[in-house]
Amino acid sequence: MSKNVVRSSKFRHVHGTALRKEECYDNIQCNASAADSNLIASNDKYFAVPWQGGGGPFYVAPLDKPGKADATPSLFQGHAGGVLDLDFSPFEQEVIASASEDSVIRVWSFKRFVEAGALALKEDVKEEDSVALKGHGKKVTLIRWHPVAANVLLSTGYDNATKIWDVSKAAEVRSITDSDEPVQHVAWNYAGSSFAASCKDKTVRVYDPRQSKQAARFDAHSGAKGARVAFLGRLGLLASVGFSRQSDRQLMVWDLRDVTSPVAEVQIDQSSGSLLPFYDDDTSLLYLGGKGDGNIRYYEMSSEAPYLHYVDQFSGKEPQRGLCLLPKRALNVDKAEIGRFLRLCRHSVEPVSFEVPRKPGLFHEDLYPPTLSGRPGQTAAEWLAGKDAKPDLFQLSSSLPKAALKPSSSTEDLTEEEPAPAAAEKAPPSPP
Repeated sequence: MSKNVVRSSKFRHVHGTALRKEECYDNIQCNASAADSNLIASNDKYFAVPWQGGGGPFYVAPLDKPGKADATPSLFQGHAGGVLDLDFSPFEQEVIASASEDSVIRVWSFKRFVEAGALALKEDVKEEDSVALKGHGKKVTLIRWHPVAANVLLSTGYDNATKIWDVSKAAEVRSITDSDEPVQHVAWNYAGSSFAASCKDKTVRVYDPRQSKQAARFDAHSGAKGARVAFLGRLGLLASVGFSRQSDRQLMVWDLRDVTSPVAEVQIDQSSGSLLPFYDDDTSLLYLGGKGDGNIRYYEMSSEAPYLHYVDQFSGKEPQRGLCLLPKRALNVDKAEIGRFLRLCRHSVEPVSFEVPRKPGLFHEDLYPPTLSGRPGQTAAEWLAGKDAKPDLFQLSSSLPKAALKPSSSTEDLTEEEPAPAAAEKAPPSPP
């Protein structure tokens, strides 16, 4: 793939910029012991990180209050071991799930602990203010909320089990135990009808969770270090990132109708840090951020060969220990901002804004198709009964967050999965 190829795309000139020092969050004392986790989570109001200290505390702070964290801040205290992963509910802003070395998942509702208007915790949130989900036999490494159905949570742990929970009933509703090795990463597809898992045995597996069975299984990255996966939204493709046998960092794109070989493959570099993939379905941009380096590369993806186009990369001054991508509802659309990351660094959290070079002070509607509204498309009972629904969408506007949500006609039932494009020969590598 040549840099000289001219493509017609509104996102060809997207650039990333770190926000000013006064817009960052300092004195962050993160307990960065989780190898498989992103270490930092966020929604459009808060961010959260595991915190240093006895037991398993973690810290939640409002996004609109940058600056230095208190030396002894209010924390969530309830685990008997270190917190390994965090995930905010996509539908309730003051609900967060935590996974821990103590083999327990806790779901916390902290709205009553938040000061009116300030969004900051008034006091520690204790164990009795959470719902405990118990069923794993060893430490729980990853948790992911369902993208469409309310109160459905996926978890995986070192007992080699992947479980589905109905949080409203504090009940385990499905368990998949067909792997002899731990799962290293999981990702739901666009409608939440299936999920992909990368395993320590170097395979990628796709599951129908309601039937507790595999839909596909294939060998991906041959390197010893862990791989990660990301469904490419409505394109119907799957991306995986990992290492080659020679320790090159790789990106592969898969058509799940034929997994004998990837439809596109890129050898990125020989850095040692694992890559964290984030896909934005609104812009078709796939972001790859490396643990231990300061780069965030991004590619524009498509449903036809060559499937991916290298765009650019952001390079930070300080290495990142973790990353998370904020929802579109948190963006400054009047500056043509199409994405914002939080980079967890040694003792700080640095926001990085990705913008399209457009005239500021105007709302450029062509950059903002209907996006996730933050409302569920169905109930847990409906999903468990076999019903599928698309994510609920709404149209952004320059008056957010004051504007009322404008629903998009996107919650109708799905009769089948959206078709994936036909497989093609491997595309040539993109620039590093």
